[in-house]
Amino acid sequence: MTSSERILAGIAEEGQKQSAEILAKAESEAKAFLDNAKAEAQKKADALIEQAERKAELVRSSGRSAAQLLKRDAALKAKREWIDRVLQDTVSDICAFSDEDYFAFLLPLITRGKMEGEGELLLSARDLSRDTALLCEKIAPLSLKISDTPAEIEGGFVLKYGDIFINGELSALIREKREELVDNIHSILFKKV
Repeated sequence: MTSSERILAGIAEEGQKQSAEILAKAESEAKAFLDNAKAEAQKKADALIEQAERKAELVRSSGRSAAQLLKRDAALKAKREWIDRVLQDTVSDICAFSDEDYFAFLLPLITRGKMEGEGELLLSARDLSRDTALLCEKIAPLSLKISDTPAEIEGGFVLKYGDIFINGELSALIREKREELVDNIHSILFKKV
């Protein structure tokens, strides 16, 4: 498993924890959204069926198929929107951790992304304003020091080794493993009962 995969596995695990916290609300809203989408799709399906009944059996059959596709597409669209929202909210939720929890979350990701030699850890301006003392102690044995120059990222970090930059920005890590994360979130949010 590569360091990116391990980093992303950690993010996925934390994302799942965060997802669990918003699941109750998300499931309720998702159900309401899906119910509305189904109702709208059913109205369209009923209209298509009514027209199809005035026409030949072939047209009637076509109308039912179209109605089923509309319902399926509406449900799929709703699911995609919820999954995108969960992924977007995950970064914000992680960034809202307390200083201690936030840096404890980042430390394994930093450790996995570390290279040989001395390097700098670049944090966002917001993260530089946090209490970084404990993080400084934890990364010192890794031959890393926190840079005074902020990285232009929302959350996460950038490791700098001379001219080499390792992007540990949370949103970039999520984008990199989007398909895998989408599958995991889908199984959590839309598991069949």
